[in-house]
Amino acid sequence: MKKLAAGILLVALAVLAGAVGYGWHAVRTPWQGYEGEVVLDIPAGHGSREIVDRLVELGVLEHRYPALVWLYLSAHWGRLQAGEYLFDEPLDVEGVFTRIAEGRVRLYTFTVPEGLRIDQIADRWAESGFGDRDEFLAVAAAALPAVREINPRAASVEGYLFPETYSFPRGTDARSAVGAMIRAFGQTITRLRGEVPPSAWPLDLNDTLILASLIESEVAVDGERELVASVFLNRLDRRMRLECDPTVVYALVQDGSYRGRLLRVDLDFDSPYNTYRYPNLPPGAISNPGYASLLAAIRPEETDYIFFVRTEGGRHAFSRTLEEHNAAVAEYRRLGSPP
Repeated sequence: MKKLAAGILLVALAVLAGAVGYGWHAVRTPWQGYEGEVVLDIPAGHGSREIVDRLVELGVLEHRYPALVWLYLSAHWGRLQAGEYLFDEPLDVEGVFTRIAEGRVRLYTFTVPEGLRIDQIADRWAESGFGDRDEFLAVAAAALPAVREINPRAASVEGYLFPETYSFPRGTDARSAVGAMIRAFGQTITRLRGEVPPSAWPLDLNDTLILASLIESEVAVDGERELVASVFLNRLDRRMRLECDPTVVYALVQDGSYRGRLLRVDLDFDSPYNTYRYPNLPPGAISNPGYASLLAAIRPEETDYIFFVRTEGGRHAFSRTLEEHNAAVAEYRRLGSPP
């Protein structure tokens, strides 16, 4: 009997060892039972067993029970987070559950190009499927207190939604996105202060941003930003009106009367943003400028230019006198492209 019991015990131990070995192999071997990539969407409130079942169904995990045992014995039990998760490579059980427990959700990019107005950013927000346009605009307008923590003189949030490519998880709301853009602007100002001490800036932060938005709206070719900045600053020093067409466009857009094309009669439109009618900078930014235009506003070229006109290829001709400027305009018109 003793020999029989010993034999049974040995068999049992061998079976147990085999089961443990099989389970260890099952949880430590990366598995990809799908082609390309799959997305796991975990709703709030889903339990660990439901999540494991779904992972096996999708082919992210090969075996249910070894995965459940590993999860139960690990620090991740009860800590799996809701969200959308992308799997596009073979992972072992630990790798799968670590990704979910740490909340490494799938991210979607949202790109804000340089020079857009807030309403144009809101259009992109809606077109990209993130949320409602009007809600974005309302949230942006309500963010003025956060902007005034950076610049107490801010007239609006225009100019403070920094152009960048952002990565947001699905379900990100407008408040979170606007907050991220404002924080990025603040970080950019810190970076600019490291490039050029604020005491050496031609203008204070408020006016620097406004100037940068004008530069962004006028320049299409890299290398001209500093020259355009010098023209605007020279005109400000001489108390000349800036006569910047995009400021008139901005005023008309805010009024709801822009027709998609600037006409000569529009230059008389009465708005503090119309730099053909009112001297100095407009009361606020007319777009959201990028880093290069902000840098040009604090580090302009030293020139005696006071005019520029758009020429071929989006470039500009710069002039020191009205006579030179008129000649540049005439040459541009001769080429068949009226300014």
